[in-house]
Amino acid sequence: MNKLIFFKENKIFAVIFVFAVIFILRSFILPLAGDEITYLNISNNILEGRFYQNDSPSTFTPIIPFILTFFQVLSFPELGFALNKVFNASLFLIGLYFGYLFFRENKIDHKVSISIISVTLVTQVVISFIPTLYPDALLFFCFWGFLYYSTKEANISNFRKMIFLFTVLTLTRHVYAVLGVVVLINLYKLYTYKKLDLKKALFYCFACLTPFIVWFKYVYHIESNNLSNLTYFSRFKEESSLFYNIKAGLGLIQHQEVSRINGIPAFISVFIPITGIRNFVLSVVLISAFIYGYINRKSNTEGVKILFLSICLVMLGFVAAGTGFSRYWVPLIPGFYLGYYFLTQKFKVKNIYFINLLYVMAFIYILNELRISLIIFEKYL
Repeated sequence: MNKLIFFKENKIFAVIFVFAVIFILRSFILPLAGDEITYLNISNNILEGRFYQNDSPSTFTPIIPFILTFFQVLSFPELGFALNKVFNASLFLIGLYFGYLFFRENKIDHKVSISIISVTLVTQVVISFIPTLYPDALLFFCFWGFLYYSTKEANISNFRKMIFLFTVLTLTRHVYAVLGVVVLINLYKLYTYKKLDLKKALFYCFACLTPFIVWFKYVYHIESNNLSNLTYFSRFKEESSLFYNIKAGLGLIQHQEVSRINGIPAFISVFIPITGIRNFVLSVVLISAFIYGYINRKSNTEGVKILFLSICLVMLGFVAAGTGFSRYWVPLIPGFYLGYYFLTQKFKVKNIYFINLLYVMAFIYILNELRISLIIFEKYL
């Protein structure tokens, strides 16, 4: 009942939510593509007792192939894919709810919070990848759940949930290991304020480290013996790889393993729904704007500071890894908009103008998605 009241009180959000659900459903008629096929190949081999891509061991992060394996229906594969997509879309919506709770816990205006959630719902890169078999929905859910529990009261219950989500994040995309800094901050808080809980916290850390140790030993064995024919870690094996990856991660060069320049120039494609758009200058302006919004706001809560730190850590992690696809930033999108909101506060712009701007953007995105939907329906129906 409370949920129905929430939608009635936020009618524009309700309309945007309905459109988002419709756009998510269109993914059910699309065939698997790209890494989805890779995950499916690994999943099929898991059912035969081997973590292989084709005929050789795989070092792809394990979480997504195992989730796909869980939902596999061998007699009716399409049903398994559909169930997996429903699961992913549900995780994303729960992640949005975590994001909303995080905003409210950190005293962000209700209407501003709803407008940020609304525009995130229908952003093109979100609609394109959230309802697929890619890991972005799981990452979105875990990232905002991790932030929510890491910024609540320092107790063993919240720490346990946070460390679990951190483990899933890192085993889904390794770059999120940089959020270990936030884990250490929470350990320090427990030590400072709840000394009796520190031993329990260290136990949970050790328990969650166990999968990392096993996975590290597996990857080390596969990579050191060159047993895999398709590996993410090849980008770290070349001479001067760190410098090369940093240049690619900044978007100064095109990484040899991808088809276009990514990194900083791709940032603008998160906000402008034009496939493949790249612009270094405009992207630098947008990145600088949300960073300026955070660092020049004197009244930041501890939670907002942790959010800003987390965004910076993850983005720097992408740079070091030489990557930065538009979809990689999906979990960070609400954080970007929050930074822009803080920027408008700096210049004393009334909240209503920021809110209305986001709603206008949301409906522009909806019109674009309607156009894309017509193209998809004409092609596959």
